[in-house]
Amino acid sequence: MKIIDWKTYKFHPSGLNNLLTNSRKKDEVLSETAKSYLRELWIKEVWGREKSDMVGNKFTQKGIMCETDSLSLIEKVTGKKYFKNQKQLDNDWIIGTPDVTGAELVDVKTSWDLFTFVAVTEAQAKKDYYSQVLGYMWLLDQKKAIVMYCLVNTPEILITDDLYRLSFKLPEDQIEKYRTNYIFDDIPEKDRIKAYTFEYDETIIEEIKKRIEYAREFLQNQTL
Repeated sequence: MKIIDWKTYKFHPSGLNNLLTNSRKKDEVLSETAKSYLRELWIKEVWGREKSDMVGNKFTQKGIMCETDSLSLIEKVTGKKYFKNQKQLDNDWIIGTPDVTGAELVDVKTSWDLFTFVAVTEAQAKKDYYSQVLGYMWLLDQKKAIVMYCLVNTPEILITDDLYRLSFKLPEDQIEKYRTNYIFDDIPEKDRIKAYTFEYDETIIEEIKKRIEYAREFLQNQTL
């Protein structure tokens, strides 16, 4: 069991979306979604357990493995030079490591396939990632952030693994035709990036602070 000072606990920007979901109960600030997220966070921090379905899925694996490829694609298309940020930043409320910092704050998302890439819209990007990049803007004192979706080739190890799972559903002679679902060299590079710019909002930052205070109190009172 690890002892945590929840009164000063700092949240990662990727988790802010959970805290900002609104409760259906008028007398409660934290929603059931937020409470569920906090319970899992408490178990992870105190007891060192984490749900297996939260890590290692093929989507996150590709994102991690292909981050450099996605940055290279962005550089080719935009003509700008970007460098992966390695520095962790924090304030009194949150802590995180933005993907790309400098003149532009960029958060890189690597799409799994053409279907997920085509489905991306500005509205969906805002719903999924605005609170995260807002947190990074807060940490860096910047007024804008760009969420960039990239479509790059899938590593062979992930292709093999995915085709293997497909082999349980289809005859062997039909499987190989699906390999094109993972390779995108035939699509122009300029068509394999989607970029959405979002602006800083102090009103939401103040709401985040409020939610974090309630979240810290909730975590202090959490027990088995």
